[in-house]
Amino acid sequence: MIDILAQLLFGWPAILVTIILAIIGLVRNNYRYLVGAAILAFPFSWFLSGFPSIRSPAFLLPLFLFGSGYAIYRGREMLAWILAIPFFLAILLLFYVVLAG
Repeated sequence: MIDILAQLLFGWPAILVTIILAIIGLVRNNYRYLVGAAILAFPFSWFLSGFPSIRSPAFLLPLFLFGSGYAIYRGREMLAWILAIPFFLAILLLFYVVLAG
């Protein structure tokens, strides 16, 4: 049971749901989806950073989604898309690393 829960929070299902929520939030201009995606991104981004001894800046990935949600809230859609790009690029890099390994 704990393995399934860990996979749902730290594995690809959480990453896919986060990406879907972020895209829905950006397309619909709804900051609530972006905030939900950022909250869901915390476990796997901290896992990627090597928590508890932080070895990479991957733990900052949810901050890009929070910033994007704030930009949507303030009515700056282009800035929201620009802030979300590093998050999507990091996930794409992770995908390519997993495929290569």
